[in-house]
Amino acid sequence: MRKALIVLGVLFLCITLHTNGQTPFMIVESGKSDYNIVCPKLASVNERRAASLLQDYIKKMTLVDLAIITDDQPATMHELLIGNTNRTSFPGSDTAKKTLNPDGYWIRTYGSKLYILGGDGRGVIYGVTGFLEDHLGCRILSPEVEYVPHYNTILLNEINDWQQPVSAIRIVNGSLCYDSNYKDFRKLTTIADLWNDGEWQGYFVHTFNRLVPAGKYFDTHPEYFSLVNGKRIPYGQLCLSNPEVLQIAIATLREEMQAHPSIKYWSVSQNDNMYNCQCDRCKAIDKEEGSPSGALLRFVNAVAQAFPDKTITTLAYQYTRTPPLISKPEKNVMVTLCTIELNRSKPIADDPSSLSFMNDIKGWSAICNNIMLWDYEVQFTNYLCPFPLFHTLQPNIQMFNKYNVKAHFQQSNAEHGVEFAELKTYYLSKILWNPNANGNSIIADFIHYYYGEAAPYIQSYFNDLHAACQKTAQGLDIYGSPVHYSQTFLSPEYIKHYDSLFNLAEAAVKGSDSMLQRVRVARLPLQFATMEIAKADLFGEQGWYHMQQSDYVVKPEMKQMLDDFYASCKKNNIVYLNENGLTAETYYQNTLRFIDVQLYGNLAFQKTVSCNPMPDARYFCKGTSTLTNGVKGTDDYKINWLGWEGQDVVIVVDLGKVQRISSISIGTLQYPKSWILHPASIACQISADSVKFTTAVIHTNDPADKAERDILEMRWLYMGAEARYVKFEITASKILPAWHNYAGNKSWVFVDEIVIK
Repeated sequence: MRKALIVLGVLFLCITLHTNGQTPFMIVESGKSDYNIVCPKLASVNERRAASLLQDYIKKMTLVDLAIITDDQPATMHELLIGNTNRTSFPGSDTAKKTLNPDGYWIRTYGSKLYILGGDGRGVIYGVTGFLEDHLGCRILSPEVEYVPHYNTILLNEINDWQQPVSAIRIVNGSLCYDSNYKDFRKLTTIADLWNDGEWQGYFVHTFNRLVPAGKYFDTHPEYFSLVNGKRIPYGQLCLSNPEVLQIAIATLREEMQAHPSIKYWSVSQNDNMYNCQCDRCKAIDKEEGSPSGALLRFVNAVAQAFPDKTITTLAYQYTRTPPLISKPEKNVMVTLCTIELNRSKPIADDPSSLSFMNDIKGWSAICNNIMLWDYEVQFTNYLCPFPLFHTLQPNIQMFNKYNVKAHFQQSNAEHGVEFAELKTYYLSKILWNPNANGNSIIADFIHYYYGEAAPYIQSYFNDLHAACQKTAQGLDIYGSPVHYSQTFLSPEYIKHYDSLFNLAEAAVKGSDSMLQRVRVARLPLQFATMEIAKADLFGEQGWYHMQQSDYVVKPEMKQMLDDFYASCKKNNIVYLNENGLTAETYYQNTLRFIDVQLYGNLAFQKTVSCNPMPDARYFCKGTSTLTNGVKGTDDYKINWLGWEGQDVVIVVDLGKVQRISSISIGTLQYPKSWILHPASIACQISADSVKFTTAVIHTNDPADKAERDILEMRWLYMGAEARYVKFEITASKILPAWHNYAGNKSWVFVDEIVIK
């Protein structure tokens, strides 16, 4: 059920824009009205929807239920006319009907009547929601939260409000935008609106394997697929110079289009990997065009020529981002240009590290008038991470529009619980519609209505977080971690300040559970960041532990934070914390495991470790000491794990002196999606002098194991043996097995905590 915040107090005069002497008129006076809502007799679906929205919200505001009638009934002096009625006639109305773009609208008072005209898309609906929001003060803040003022009287002065959106497609991706009411007020599009046909999922992106499935064709026609390092592979891209591949793709699309004739947009785009074809013909095209986008665009153009009444979308993404030197997109091709590699802390045009992207968007703009911009505004590795980029969103959208961008796909993952998801969606919807709107006012307006009495403190947190990020010149990576910011905008001093603001915010709304929960959801990213930073600094100033009477003990306030975090996630139905499906439940259990450090009775704690070869620099954590810091790694392989690619490893722990031992264990990780597999075997050996080692005890793992994510603790028992050195000889799988989608590529082995008792 939709929740409404109602302002107490009853009399309100709604004085609207452009007053030029027209006599004001009341559509509601003292809780009564003699106005009707008028639709065409043969009203479209959108006109009926618009009329119903107007009726519903005027009733919510005034308790007055205006009748909806059709234009075949007698006209009266008091009418609110929706769409193209047979009496929609005032100066300029005929021209408006011809010049409004599909989503554009015109709200016009004339005499004692209000007219809302719209283009042949959703314009008339947006006209009504624009009237309710901009002229009557409604605020639809999320699918669950709306502000509807309570009026006893509504007085209208002259309105002459003509609006045309700059962009034809405005997608802010996420479940928030699939609520129909919210979507209409935010004037947003969804993938389902344009690419899907009911339950049928359309061809939206990364479609090569759907057009020419490897499972169907690879065994008999490997030549249809990418040649990479001298070998045809089923998991890469298509061989775009092969004419048979083109004919199969066209045939697939023709069959699908016949089954779904109403769908206009169809994607012919690369799979989500970098394995483009390196056969002689494809390489020759790449060389001639100066970019692999040339072979792609020639292929896509050929498909577009076969379907001139459809729009064929494709990607300028990663290896195809740079435009070709020769080929140009057909008129019915939409190029989707992606910003995935870029720093998010500065406007793209102002960031020297984004120069190559600026060159690419200029290049595509020179040859294409139909560009969709796929932008990224959230940290995908950690949805609940402070990610202060709001100051970049408006200048970026303004820049994109300058270079022929007609459509926007904002991948901000608009899900409840994602950092400032509701605010970000609201803000993006406003500046996608009008890139020159006052961005700061939009943000302040949302915070005021959404957080109530806590708004001043949330606003201060928002402002201070962004100011700190800019002051410290911290870059923002969509695949980063809060740990990366622990010395900049998430330093101990800043976190303490932010916490104080949230304490004040919670106190301000303690009498309202709904408001309190919104504040606590806003606080989740700060709690998450604090806990993640503490994992990387376990025994330090920002860590989970402190020294108490010569012992390390968990800080009680940190354990309480974890419990509060988990409780808020459960109460507010926040499930997923990253794009890989990490749940709040798993995060809670993993963190409990992580902070259950192996200190007491652990002979390996903080002992010297050597590795041969050394771990890969990308997964080096804090060096070899990571293996004996007392902390067990979780399924986040980027924290507290050491990794090696395609190599066997020898690890030796020096206990410092000969000691009696009873058990030895070591942890390994399996995460096939990221090419990480348990080792094939580990041999554990012990020695008193590092020369003569005992006979190895070997644990062997099954290379056919397909466990998606798994942490394995291998344990060896020694009944009172004595040793100073413990050696692990790790035999890696080295190559991804046949069952893996990327079989034949190098696999990784990841190792974490060594415990010796």
